[in-house]
Amino acid sequence: MDKNKLAYLKSLRPGPHRNGNEILKDGIKLGKTIKAGKSRFARESGYSSYLDYKKDCMKKGKITWNILMGLASLEEQVEATRELYEFTRRLGFSVDSLQPIPSGLVALPKEYRENAPSTTSFVTETFDDYKAQVEAAPIEVTFNDYHLASPNCLETTIWAIEAGASLIGEFSQIVWGYPGFTDELKRFSDMVTCLGILAAKRDDMFAVKTYLDDGLPGYFIDTVSYVGYTLIEHYICTQLCNVRYMVAYGGLLTEGDTRMAIAMAIDKLLSTEDQPALHYINSSTNSQWDHDIHANYGASVQEYLFEILVERKYNMGLGINPVAITEKLRVPTLEELQNIFLAGKRAEEYAHQWDKFMDFSYLEKMRDILVEQGKVFFDNFLAGCTDAGVDVKDPLDLILFIRNFNPLKFEQMFHPSTFDEDTEDIQPFQPTILGRQTVDMRDEIVSDLLKAGYEGSLKGKKIIIASADAHTYGLLLVEGVLTSMGAEVVNGGVDMDAADLLDLADEEGTLFAGISCHNGQALDYGRQLAELRKERGRDYTIFMGGKMNAILPGHSEPTDIEHMLHDLGIFAENNMSKTIPFLGAR
Repeated sequence: MDKNKLAYLKSLRPGPHRNGNEILKDGIKLGKTIKAGKSRFARESGYSSYLDYKKDCMKKGKITWNILMGLASLEEQVEATRELYEFTRRLGFSVDSLQPIPSGLVALPKEYRENAPSTTSFVTETFDDYKAQVEAAPIEVTFNDYHLASPNCLETTIWAIEAGASLIGEFSQIVWGYPGFTDELKRFSDMVTCLGILAAKRDDMFAVKTYLDDGLPGYFIDTVSYVGYTLIEHYICTQLCNVRYMVAYGGLLTEGDTRMAIAMAIDKLLSTEDQPALHYINSSTNSQWDHDIHANYGASVQEYLFEILVERKYNMGLGINPVAITEKLRVPTLEELQNIFLAGKRAEEYAHQWDKFMDFSYLEKMRDILVEQGKVFFDNFLAGCTDAGVDVKDPLDLILFIRNFNPLKFEQMFHPSTFDEDTEDIQPFQPTILGRQTVDMRDEIVSDLLKAGYEGSLKGKKIIIASADAHTYGLLLVEGVLTSMGAEVVNGGVDMDAADLLDLADEEGTLFAGISCHNGQALDYGRQLAELRKERGRDYTIFMGGKMNAILPGHSEPTDIEHMLHDLGIFAENNMSKTIPFLGAR
């Protein structure tokens, strides 16, 4: 391995900590004292568990459907779950599983929530809040976002199991950070404890779930790396912790061949008769328009049709998670979720007419490349860990090591084209579309700015940029544009809170700071920045991009709040043709 890469890996070795296998044993012991609930879905469906239901669907060739839903209050969420069930029953269809999307505040212990930016969805406070969701309808409810890999994971994992929710996630969110919470060792020790609890519930068919795009794969430019990273998580869960493991993915992938080849590769590598590896594929969120939104039905339905045809052929257990046509604009309403689900079900109704025309040999060749090279990626990871002195038999050591990575470097370290080479220039076997789109969009924006005469307009300016959450591609785009205009850019990375953003600006000796916000946090984040600027008495030039909306008092749906950010003295535009001249004039 290149000596510089090895030096970097050694710098990421976790500090002293209790052995992860001892923590795992404590979790197993604790898990045996916890009484697992049985969901309303399991009680009324006649199956002993959701997993047994899913395996039976695979045998029968029945495709399962999943819905993600996160409304403004718990009461609305529970009522919408009931309405969704009654709606589908009336039409003779079924939503098989529902994934609530709660507020990010759920990830934090209660004493940390007051000072954290609020988001657009509901907050769960008690076990009864979990039970209410699971009991709302005979739909399997799974608790994934902001649970297993979060600072509050011990409480929420226990509540989810006691309520009877079979899938706990998201493992991939180990890379997420949470403003105000800095005790990483406690956070991930608790996560390993939760893995022990789930190991104790293996025979009850409880499992870890991951959503790849929320983790390191969201930064990858090659789909080979998606598969290789999945093998890493699978190794930690199944080999080290004896926990069942299931995979969802897809939101950041657009091209049908790569979307389905990943599923086929993961299925071939990881699925067993006892444990299918796949839960669902999420609709692509990159192909949607943010204007004339009804056109998004066209992009979505052809996507579902192809996925249905591949699943009909290979029976992998890959469910479909349709995304509403408004996803790019705001949190979808129940009606919008129902509409996109119906569009997908009607596509499924007629999919059999296409079977005789389909030739999947191209996909099978792609699958085999992903299998072969994904295993190389995984082997490279284990070899790199061993060379760096990381204990590959200790789940906590591995989780902390992965957490310590700069997410942009992970793929560069272990990709088959770079692992043993003195280069970080990845040569993808099958590139992701988002990486290409980001580069193309950056180049188009830069070209337009150069034509408009802005070349060198930011020369001599040092600008700090960061993301307030885990989103990164927009950050990379902005970095490229600012640099092309002559700025010296310091990329602070993801999950940066307001105080740390301005601290970084102070350390770098600049008053320029830009932040990317999503998840409805923009207004709270902007208010924090404005207050900090006033307290420090420094004239920071702050600009913001991303999804600038929030749920305002008296509203149940997000509202655009760019004007409110401008009133706070923050330049808020998703248009670099406006942002560049603004910064240049300061």
